[in-house]
Amino acid sequence: SNNRWSQPLPSSNWKLGAAVLGLASVAGGFIGNAILNPPATSSTISGATTEPDKTVTSDQIPYEYGFVELTVTKSAGKLSAINVGGSTATDGREQAYPILVDEAIKAQGSSFGNLGGATYTTDAFKKALDNAISKLG
Repeated sequence: SNNRWSQPLPSSNWKLGAAVLGLASVAGGFIGNAILNPPATSSTISGATTEPDKTVTSDQIPYEYGFVELTVTKSAGKLSAINVGGSTATDGREQAYPILVDEAIKAQGSSFGNLGGATYTTDAFKKALDNAISKLG
């Protein structure tokens, strides 16, 4: 018959044709994959979509053993830092402050238990924290 596809290809052309076809298939796979599965890109949240960092200072909350005044920072919508600043406490009660700060940041507010042996200090700390949080808005 005159159908040219029925004729056997010379072996060198057949190998070249197969190699070209194989490379084209691999390249097509890469191109198709890049279109269907674009590479992951890292993105950062722009300032327009998140709240800016804000720092406020509570009112001074007087209590039996001194006063509590907290400087509170909110970053990315979360309490990120609490500074006890010039807060006072007598008879070693100031040792409660670092623990109260850690607990408040973990709880993201004043919803944490009282610190044993420092009930008044804890209460004043929570009042100052609530006051500062209300100023954060």
